[in-house]
Amino acid sequence: MKTISNRLLSNCHYIFFSIYFLIGFSIYKDYGFNIDETFQRRSGLYWLEYLSNFFGLEKISLIANEKLVLSSSFTEPWSDVYGIIFDVPAAIIEIIFSLNEPIQMYEMRHFLTFCYFYVGIIFFYKTLLNRFNNKFLSLAGCFLLIITPRIFGDSFQNNKDLVFLTFFIISTFFIFKTFENFNIKNIILLAIFSSIATSTRLFGLIFPFTFLFIYFLSILSNKGDFKIINKILIYIFFYILFLILHWPYLWINPLEKFLYLLSNLQTFGPTLIYFNDEFYNTELVPFHYLPLWVFISTPIINFSLFLIGFFLLAKVYILKLFSIEKSKSNYDLWNNNNEKKDFFILITFVILSVIGVFFATKHYNSWRIFYFLNCFFIYFSIYFLSLFFIYPKLKKYINILVVVLSVTSLFNIYKIYIYHPYQSLYFNELLSNKFKNKFEIDFTGLSGIKFLREVVMNDKSNKIKIGINSWYPLWRMKELLPEIDQKRIVFVYDDIKNADYVYSNKIYNVNVKLSDKFSLDDSFKLYKQHFIDGILIYEVHRKMK
Repeated sequence: MKTISNRLLSNCHYIFFSIYFLIGFSIYKDYGFNIDETFQRRSGLYWLEYLSNFFGLEKISLIANEKLVLSSSFTEPWSDVYGIIFDVPAAIIEIIFSLNEPIQMYEMRHFLTFCYFYVGIIFFYKTLLNRFNNKFLSLAGCFLLIITPRIFGDSFQNNKDLVFLTFFIISTFFIFKTFENFNIKNIILLAIFSSIATSTRLFGLIFPFTFLFIYFLSILSNKGDFKIINKILIYIFFYILFLILHWPYLWINPLEKFLYLLSNLQTFGPTLIYFNDEFYNTELVPFHYLPLWVFISTPIINFSLFLIGFFLLAKVYILKLFSIEKSKSNYDLWNNNNEKKDFFILITFVILSVIGVFFATKHYNSWRIFYFLNCFFIYFSIYFLSLFFIYPKLKKYINILVVVLSVTSLFNIYKIYIYHPYQSLYFNELLSNKFKNKFEIDFTGLSGIKFLREVVMNDKSNKIKIGINSWYPLWRMKELLPEIDQKRIVFVYDDIKNADYVYSNKIYNVNVKLSDKFSLDDSFKLYKQHFIDGILIYEVHRKMK
């Protein structure tokens, strides 16, 4: 019996990841379709055609071009500046498996998004194991990240921010490996994955910055470290090389285009958001925008453990700074590789948080652009939990700790269940229902396809006229319905009073407190409101006859 128990413990990570994959595989078709997916698909087809022409793959180029032309009415607007690490592989899979129905294409993309994140979770486990050398803590960290409701939901349909989170984690793993062994293999792998992270989201620039910063601190404390300058230059060279090689956007005038992209970040996305019962220009949000979103949409257990771990780790380095002896020329902020890894996590988190709070050019759609901060939250949490395995005075409380974590985790799982498939819209239990509805909820329009499927199922009319009473391109979702139902739906754009149903996910491009642009006359009566956990996801008005 003891042998069987030991085998289960030694193979628990295989069991954990097998169960997680089976869960993901069984539910990936449940999720709504967000508006970003449409032009991301077009971006993949565009770059696949470009690459096929470049390498002389005429057959693939012709197929990609044909799909690109057919997608034009379904996927506007779009931009060619995004990296290709997800969208081009998705386009290739679409062609290889002859996925010609939109519903097939997007369900495939959802499964692929999950697969990317699944790989990211494996690397997160390897990263935590590398630092803490404890399978239980490493799996606990992965589990806490997976059952973070917004991360769980987005891991099936957010193929930008969650893909970036994946490559952020992988890059962090190779930073750790490089700290341990500063060899060419680890340097090149770090250059590859940090460049991919950068093309996915420009926040990936933090890796070369912090890598060079930590090396600079090493030189200050140990002049002998200057001898590895050649390896630092190798990293910079391969980082730039791989950034250009895998990002076709930079193939012509790379420096000019990259600088243009940096200087025009504010041109992407919406211009108005609803935040804490007020409307703001996305470039003029209050400084507490990011902290408040983190506070209200992160599970309490995650947030509590993070705060404790962060302050404990920050305290270590603050005390180190104050204890520096001016006469001691070889003083170092870390005594071993583990402390160097902790310092990297701490300084990177602080820099990115300051950027997010005070210098981000634009905020919108909750804080999903900063969802990658969740890997820091979990790291700090595990740092705190690891102390229970180190200090004898704390070891006696491990059983209590396990019980607390188990109960709170079950509560998070329950929230994932009741929000399904809208975990992306989760708010924690500290908020009243009234307060939850003072924020943008369904900006990416996950509920659109649910409404369309319900209306064609419940209304047997030959023609169903639908109006949209919010700033949301619901018509993009029409292609995801069976052809017979597509023919029944007619969207009313200019004269909404002639619609049979009016859908609204409460997302506006004007201040509705000052404008009547989205007001309805008395001929429409409230037909349905869809609530989850007190949150209004969308509402439907129906024309009275």
